[in-house]
Amino acid sequence: MTADVASTLLPPSRVDFYVSDDGTAALVEKLKADWRFARVEIRMMHEGIDAATARYGQEASPELILLETDDISDAFINQLGGLAGVCAEGTDAVIIGPTNDVHLYRNLVGMGVRDYLVRPVGEDDMVAVIAQALVDKRGLSGARLVAVAGGKGGVGTTSIAQITAWSIAETLKQKTLLLDAAGSNSTLGVSYGLEPSASFSEAVRVGSSGSEDDLNRILQKATDNLTMLICGGDPVLGARPDPDIVEAMVTRLMQKYPVIVIDLSGASRAVQQRMIALAADVIMVTTPMLTALRNTRTYLGEIKAMRSGLEEVDLLVNMQGLAGGKEEVPIKDIEAALETDAAAKIAYTPKVFALSESTGKPVGASADAKDIMQQILPLAERGAAVKHAGGKDEPDTKEEGPLSFLKKLTQKEK
Repeated sequence: MTADVASTLLPPSRVDFYVSDDGTAALVEKLKADWRFARVEIRMMHEGIDAATARYGQEASPELILLETDDISDAFINQLGGLAGVCAEGTDAVIIGPTNDVHLYRNLVGMGVRDYLVRPVGEDDMVAVIAQALVDKRGLSGARLVAVAGGKGGVGTTSIAQITAWSIAETLKQKTLLLDAAGSNSTLGVSYGLEPSASFSEAVRVGSSGSEDDLNRILQKATDNLTMLICGGDPVLGARPDPDIVEAMVTRLMQKYPVIVIDLSGASRAVQQRMIALAADVIMVTTPMLTALRNTRTYLGEIKAMRSGLEEVDLLVNMQGLAGGKEEVPIKDIEAALETDAAAKIAYTPKVFALSESTGKPVGASADAKDIMQQILPLAERGAAVKHAGGKDEPDTKEEGPLSFLKKLTQKEK
């Protein structure tokens, strides 16, 4: 499917504007707030071509320069030649001028200028020209897929997916999509007070090949930065969507959102495998109980073989204190048996999650969840590849205890 580049999250890049008109300047400010430009660095200078030529004689030129001028004489054309001489190879230029002049347009294009726009420039025209230029240069890439999986059912995978997406969207201020792959088993929207908008099968069909209107119909806004695709109503015993079409849906959505968090807790094994292979980061959720840890070790072993290592996998130990005492495996024994450090340890706080479910208010918005969110933040930063300026280092919490349950488990399996 060919993407509409004017309806796409644009690739990481830089665009420099040189403006003289207040209307053009206002349009540039509007573009800075446009979700499509979330990964584009926009610089605006109230200067002309001479300043641009001087600047790029001293610093690297961007992917695209938009230069506004009232002068379309031969002298300006000669100045453009001087500007081209100091720009890096591959830098494109778009000229914004005062009149619709076919002869001028042909001359500019013949010189290598990408386009000529007549002032006042409409927003749609401006977006279309910039989008096509950047996509031609950079392609549609750079979005982050964060896969959240559980060693077994009941370890809190969906809750971790929810609060991870909240942290990325609301703390790190990244446009984020929280995607549900559970189908009929979904509980993803409960803590947000949202009902499923489509079955997983329908969502996959619309997301892979449906119209933009149909896709927007099944997406639900939780906050300005957080959008959700919540699924439900699939037949429990019915066939699951093929991983190829699920991948097509995710690929399309990654053209719109810088970060996608996908909850794999109820997904088919084939879809889990495909999404984990594609993900920029994987969060593996377990509890400090033997049954969960046994499955987690197997799961991590398969991921390690699939991805040639666990460098992009974060182990999260959830529900610490659920059983207490000798019934739980200490963190140091978990890390030794799983051969990986725990990136986060979440205490068992059922009231925080129960209150969220009963009120329909996200866990991340609760003051009682402060400790949980502090543990999640480093994982959110890693998944989104964005640092929180006000973030603090994770507190150093040591787990002690003489238990050796995992050692016994590993000995039995040898």
